[in-house]
Amino acid sequence: MAERQSPSYRVEEVPVEGGALAVAQWGSGEPVVLALHGITASHREFAMLADALGEEVRLIAPDLRGRGRSNGVPGPWGMRAHARDMIAVLDHFGIARADVVLGHSMGGFITAVLAAERPDRCGSALLVDGGLPIMPALPLHRLPFGDWMIEKVVGKVLGPALERLDMTFESAEAYRAYWRDHPALRADWSSYVEDYLDYDLVGEAPRLRASTTKRALLEDIRTQLFEDLVPGSLRRMRGPVRFLRAPRGLKDDRPLYSPGRLRRIGRRIAGFSFADVADVNHYTIIFATRGAAAVADEARALLG
Repeated sequence: MAERQSPSYRVEEVPVEGGALAVAQWGSGEPVVLALHGITASHREFAMLADALGEEVRLIAPDLRGRGRSNGVPGPWGMRAHARDMIAVLDHFGIARADVVLGHSMGGFITAVLAAERPDRCGSALLVDGGLPIMPALPLHRLPFGDWMIEKVVGKVLGPALERLDMTFESAEAYRAYWRDHPALRADWSSYVEDYLDYDLVGEAPRLRASTTKRALLEDIRTQLFEDLVPGSLRRMRGPVRFLRAPRGLKDDRPLYSPGRLRRIGRRIAGFSFADVADVNHYTIIFATRGAAAVADEARALLG
């Protein structure tokens, strides 16, 4: 169980093309923050952030199609498909415009596409260690074995997060044990992390598995990193765009983004600024108290 369960936490199904997304909400205030999770994650990654924001902010966080309790929703996948789903979520709740769209990791890439294509539905963009290109777009559509190549490249970055999608686990404790030694999480293990991991499991013991659909992951990676959709969207964003950088990466090692790279990319994005969150990695920028507090502070600043 989480360390502090918000009394306003609720989840409901929202119809989208091909099925329904599980969408969580915390808080009941007027400002709306739409939060989009990472590539193999779920809405539960934002539980600590919700506590940091408090009840005065309405935080809406879906399980993206192919993940969590939305893992049965079929394709199309890709950044544009997820952006369309977010419009359906806003429509469902009668929200004309999200005051802040916050994207962590892959969620940042979706945020860029959503803000570029539907600026009327998005206020400020808060990109949390994601959303900007980490490599030049490669024309994989012209190459054979595109999926194999994508998996090979991404496997080096994601490591255990990708490997687990081909594994089964005897119990929730076995799944926790798999993650407990992850270099990015071992120093900041908490009941929030355990709650997130327990939610991620689907199936029946002793063959429990992670909820993310691998087909969805591969297609999302293709449109996220290997096409021009995201770079083009970033150039069309109107701002403000705030980027929070984790000084360490997915394995508590080198960061995904250097300050120099952010400065170069940022010159092409209207209203762009960035800041480091001290002493966090790509995971603990959301899963550690200090990370969630910093993200919450930035969201409040954008809310004004």
